Amino acid sequence: MKDNFRTKKRFGQHLLIASGVIQKIVDFIEVKEDDIIVEIGVGTGQLTEEILKRKPEKLYGIEIDPRTYPIIKEKFGDNPSFILIQKDFFDVNLRELTEGRKIKVVGNLPYNVASLILVNMVFYIDIIQLCAFMLQKEVAEKLTARPKTKQYTFLSVFIQTFFDIEYLMSVPSRFFKPPPKVTSAVVRLKPKQKIPDFDKKGYKNFVSSLFSSRRKMLRTKIDPHILEKTGIKPQLRAEELQVDDFVKLYSEYLLGKHNGKSQNS
Repeated sequence: MKDNFRTKKRFGQHLLIASGVIQKIVDFIEVKEDDIIVEIGVGTGQLTEEILKRKPEKLYGIEIDPRTYPIIKEKFGDNPSFILIQKDFFDVNLRELTEGRKIKVVGNLPYNVASLILVNMVFYIDIIQLCAFMLQKEVAEKLTARPKTKQYTFLSVFIQTFFDIEYLMSVPSRFFKPPPKVTSAVVRLKPKQKIPDFDKKGYKNFVSSLFSSRRKMLRTKIDPHILEKTGIKPQLRAEELQVDDFVKLYSEYLLGKHNGKSQNS
């Protein structure tokens, strides 16, 4: 049945077919017998099969493509540890799957929505133990990028604020069916020990606004008092700032807003 399966471009599907790579990805998850694992994009179940061999307590498989459901049910329907969620990932509330515990999230992410899924992980950080993702190498390089490089973007700063990120391995296109036009990579994300305690959505918008027109100096985008208080030079650009600088700027920005409200009230 699997051999007749045709991937769909609109779902960004590229099925991983190299057993050695699949085993390595699952090694990176460090599966324990009391783990609750969520797999994003089951496809025809190659990664799923390897995870279930390691006997986690529960594996939730999220899959959007109805054409794969008969294949998935045929392969894993009898396994009491596996639960198929027949939905788009963005329609699933991961908090409902946790049973009050931390989860591990894994997936060969569809290229067309990988960045959105990564951003989403920040909003679930309080319930995440770790994530291991296969994604486009270009996106993986953004996740680990440093200031003053072309790869350093909004995504770099936003994810690095909350997660420690490891670039684990590159994966050539020949290991997929159909082969994508780009090289892939595997990354692992673990929540930082110290996470800023502020509104993540507001911070996301703040960082995003600083990276829009990235060649513009900070003084054209931020109140000079904020720059003065944080000791950050007004002639710098967003791409030159460390992640800690963004946290400082946003914290000071929030303080200014709060004080402004207090004075106005």
